[in-house]
Amino acid sequence: MSDHIENEGKKGKFLMWFFIYFTLFIILLIYVYRYNFHLEF
Repeated sequence: MSDHIENEGKKGKFLMWFFIYFTLFIILLIYVYRYNFHLEF
């Protein structure tokens, strides 16, 4: 049972980085959308 302790936290770190990158990606999409919405050709 003690051999499972080494792998603890890998899923948590993966989820943390996944949500950080996902949030930054959504913010980037909103920024690009708003920037393109105000362009006039």
